Amino acid sequence: MMTDEKYSLLLMRDDCRVRRLRVSPLALRLLTVSLVLLPLLATFGVWAGFSFWQANRALMSQNQSLDRELKEARVELERLSNLESLLRGSDPEELRSLLGSAALASPPAPAPATPGDANGAGDGVVAVPGQANGQAQGQTANQPSTSASGSLANGADARVPDAASQAVAAAVADSPGEAREALSTGEARVDNVAVRHGSGKRLRINFDLTNPDPKKLLAGQAVLSVQAADGRILPLKVDPDTIRFQISRFKKMVTSAPLPDGVAPADVQSLVVELESEGRIIYREQYPVPAPEK
Repeated sequence: MMTDEKYSLLLMRDDCRVRRLRVSPLALRLLTVSLVLLPLLATFGVWAGFSFWQANRALMSQNQSLDRELKEARVELERLSNLESLLRGSDPEELRSLLGSAALASPPAPAPATPGDANGAGDGVVAVPGQANGQAQGQTANQPSTSASGSLANGADARVPDAASQAVAAAVADSPGEAREALSTGEARVDNVAVRHGSGKRLRINFDLTNPDPKKLLAGQAVLSVQAADGRILPLKVDPDTIRFQISRFKKMVTSAPLPDGVAPADVQSLVVELESEGRIIYREQYPVPAPEK
């Protein structure tokens, strides 16, 4: 038989009886090893916690950047989908007007002047002083007639109502339900409004609709009306699919509508754009309508 070898621990206090504890050598070794390993394990735990905390911060920062890129990609996808629906549902004249407005927004750079152009003889012909003086006098003489014709043209384009039309417009504006005051709650913004007369007594309308708060989805529809020369506000009958919107950032609105019955193209003074969302008007503004091309 193996002898039971154990260590005896005597616990002695003053004025108290002695206590004796018997401890095996294995338990004593385990106690010694644990006293050595516990500080090492605690140090390793602190280092691992700090490393994992730094890795967590890096992952959170990466997640925020990915979320930002995802939002930008969603906005870009929404713009491309709006452009795709515009290309599919619009007729060639509306696309031509849209491209024309984009071309007007970025005018071409002027060509550099050549020495021949600076001297007024671009074809290589040298101007004679006498001829130059004659041409200058002829241009001076033609300036009044040109200014007069320009004034007449501007007067023809400007549709100034007579006294009777002004009185009717004032009476209608005072009547309830006809006045259209400007309104903006800041929930939407309308820019780059372009209105032009099309064939068949139709108005072609396009504008940019922007949601200032990308975190909130903006949904609703646009209500379009025209103001006649007599002051009446008449609604336009447009395709409902072209005036509905559900955006988080931006949408290009393009539509067309026939003029109301009894209204000639020359009688249209302004376009009234209203945005309705959740059963209330959040935007209203009037925009001038140019005269139809003759």
